[in-house]
Amino acid sequence: MDLEEFLSENGIPPSPSQHDHSPHPPGLQPASSAAPLVMDLSNRASAPIHPGIPSPNCMQSPIRPGQLLPANRNTPSPIDPDTIQVPVGYEPDPADLALSSIPGQEMFDPRKRKFSEEELKPQPMIKKARKVFIPDDLKDDKYWARRRKNNMAAKRSRDARRLKENQIAIRASFLEKENSALRQEVADLRKELGKCKNILAKYEARHGPL
Repeated sequence: MDLEEFLSENGIPPSPSQHDHSPHPPGLQPASSAAPLVMDLSNRASAPIHPGIPSPNCMQSPIRPGQLLPANRNTPSPIDPDTIQVPVGYEPDPADLALSSIPGQEMFDPRKRKFSEEELKPQPMIKKARKVFIPDDLKDDKYWARRRKNNMAAKRSRDARRLKENQIAIRASFLEKENSALRQEVADLRKELGKCKNILAKYEARHGPL
């Protein structure tokens, strides 16, 4: 049977364009057009679309806990306050230093010597004990040996107290000079900080907050 007769008998209008251009018969279509095209995109999700452009996963590198920071970070290291040297124009008298130093030992340095709170506490006034009169006939060798021992102990105590008082006096003089230098430095830093705040305020007013 001719194709045109079959179409006319079944009430189907003939389509010459479809008949001329379709490489397959109307009743038969290729399997690829009948079934939907399914692609495996599980492996293509992480692959780059273009070979020259890296994938977004490779461009992001979050810092995980325990991961070391880059070596080129300009992070300032902590500063020990005791290592800071303040330029102070203080030159104590050598005679005062000699009176504040223990003979045969290192010279006293008011820049390094520090006193504890216990050492700087005011000392109470100690009343001297009443002298007891002892007759000459009771002053034997044992008495005089005890007197010499007590006198030497009292002299050592007076010398140690005087030495410490001299050291505290020189240390206090140095701290007065250092305190003046630090106050001047703080004033200069506050002035510089005020200038920086003004510059920052003008920048934020023009370009918005940082």
